Amino acid sequence: MVLLEYLKKMGKCAFFSILALLSMVSHVFASEQAVLDTTELVVVYDAGLERTARQALASYSGIKQELETSFQWRLDFRPTLVLLDDQKRFRQMAGHELVVAYALPKKKVVVIDHSKMNTSPFTLPTTFKHELCHLMLHHYIKDDNLPRWLDEGICQWASDGLADIIMDARRDLLPAALLSDSDFDLETLQHQFPRDKNGLILAYEQSKNLVEYLNREYGSQAILDFLRLLAQGYDFKSAFEIRFATSFDAFEYQWRAHLKKNINWFTYLSIHLYEILFVSAALLTIFGFIRKIIRRRAYSTQEDEEEETRT
Repeated sequence: MVLLEYLKKMGKCAFFSILALLSMVSHVFASEQAVLDTTELVVVYDAGLERTARQALASYSGIKQELETSFQWRLDFRPTLVLLDDQKRFRQMAGHELVVAYALPKKKVVVIDHSKMNTSPFTLPTTFKHELCHLMLHHYIKDDNLPRWLDEGICQWASDGLADIIMDARRDLLPAALLSDSDFDLETLQHQFPRDKNGLILAYEQSKNLVEYLNREYGSQAILDFLRLLAQGYDFKSAFEIRFATSFDAFEYQWRAHLKKNINWFTYLSIHLYEILFVSAALLTIFGFIRKIIRRRAYSTQEDEEEETRT
């Protein structure tokens, strides 16, 4: 049924809940919407996406169980999934061309651009899992205790490395940033990420790498213990020092030293081999063109001189 018909049949409490969602993201509902409502999940979707909405509904229990097993927390709230099929409308909402999905933790809402879901590496279940991870973390941990980079790093780690923004072929900005000391100080990634394209990609890449390094050094259980301390109300730096027996500043220094030790200019050149070859080919083409012009001018001058000699 369409959204308005659904609202008429709802109880008073549920009616006002959905009404609040509509007012929060009113520009989402520019076209006809429909709703699937169960005790576990609400799916609001664009016309024509009913099959996908039902697939999302069917996969939710498995995704929920995976997250509960991974974090050893219960996902004891009912989220709302909004599926959009209009790229332009989604981009206006998300505020960035690279974003394919985002979460609104306070409202327990996930919004996904369905048109990107079959573009590698994205699938609806993996993307949904990533965004549900955000909802779960914010459900248990206060915003002040959950830095943006940790939030994003944990959710990439928990969803097989998937980020919200991978709609771009460029990757591996971190090695070059570290070599040139232009990576981000984590204080700058405390509350928000940069808006520029490369800065945003680098912020996600750095967040993922930090959590992966933390996992490699201390193990997944230590990370879960750390998250529990944050959920109990410990501030970030205190919880870090309690669980990992080192200050966060020392860990950050150790992380950078480790990466720089394992990244050299040969690694950087290997990563960017395609771009280097492309630029080199372009320069050779320009050089060849200039050389051809010089030869033509020299030939023309020689002809003029010979003509003057004959006369």
